[in-house]
Amino acid sequence: MKFQPPMSKAVIGTAFSYFKRFFLYNSVMDYHPKEILVTCVYLACKIEEFNVTIAQFVANVRGDRVKAQEIILNNELLLMSAVKFHLTVHNPYRPVEGFLIDLKTRHPILEAENLRPYIDEFLDKVLMTDVPLMYAPAQIALASVLEAARKCREHLDVYVTSILITDEEMLQSVVDAIRTIRLMVRVKNYEPPSRDTVKALEKKLEKCRNQENNPDSSIYKTRMMEELLEEDERTQQDYSTTLAEQRMHFARLIMESKH
Repeated sequence: MKFQPPMSKAVIGTAFSYFKRFFLYNSVMDYHPKEILVTCVYLACKIEEFNVTIAQFVANVRGDRVKAQEIILNNELLLMSAVKFHLTVHNPYRPVEGFLIDLKTRHPILEAENLRPYIDEFLDKVLMTDVPLMYAPAQIALASVLEAARKCREHLDVYVTSILITDEEMLQSVVDAIRTIRLMVRVKNYEPPSRDTVKALEKKLEKCRNQENNPDSSIYKTRMMEELLEEDERTQQDYSTTLAEQRMHFARLIMESKH
């Protein structure tokens, strides 16, 4: 089932970035990957200005949609805190468009639009690796363009060395980065696990999951109830303190008016 309305590539790239960054500091035993993933996508929709309401969003989720909405809203602040509120993600899609425009302008002998399908394929694979955490968007974009050119049997060496980058020191560092990016993407296994493997992993995860963070566990529900009661108690105490202060203030005003 595809998401409706169709979301942009920027939303997908940003969601992947949030997901990877979240689990750099957290364990899947504490937070279920499915719950964090759907929260990442919802937050990415907001940041990339892909306007959908929470009701429209959960309409694309299979299963209990009320529960899905509750999970997303409960985890949203946790996710933002985990990525240290650095919510803007620079994806390689915009630099790709810049490179294609530059190729059409300064290297017109190449039909740049023929590269686009292979660029999209490469960038989809990039999302499955740690490349976005390690390299700049422009480097990833250039790597995708060069990989697409290779598949089209086109040569862009002259464009890169004579037109795009003329500084030799910078050229060497860029070439090294691009070589590493392309290698990381090529050696990655992109075959999704079988359903049996996924089910086995989910069962294993349920056995070792931290029940204090599992919304379906009695431990979690008890803890949440205790926190709500404590919050109500603090609110009542604050109200009582404020009321007492107001009474004292009015009493002083009355005494002063009598004098």
